[in-house]
Amino acid sequence: MAHPASPATEAWRDAPVACTLEVAELGERTEQWQQLAGKAESREEIPDGVRLSFPADAGLADEVAALAAAEQGCCAFFDFTLHLTPTVLQLEVRAPESAAGMLADLFGAPA
Repeated sequence: MAHPASPATEAWRDAPVACTLEVAELGERTEQWQQLAGKAESREEIPDGVRLSFPADAGLADEVAALAAAEQGCCAFFDFTLHLTPTVLQLEVRAPESAAGMLADLFGAPA
């Protein structure tokens, strides 16, 4: 059963759309996300964001979780949800509409 969203769980909607990384770090982080997104078996548009599906793999789950946690530290306007089943790892990333360009840069443009 899904829990209704509360202001605390939707704080990303009100966070400023600004990244605190330096230019060199930003380029490196963008490359990390693009490489990870390239491993996805599928990419699906969802309300406010994108869902990437990967094979269920513990090493890949660690990589996705670590990168999402690092990204949350510099870009509080992103909302990350990981869902792991025996067969698939799903990463949902949501962001305010004003960050749609950044979402596309990191996770690929809609097909």
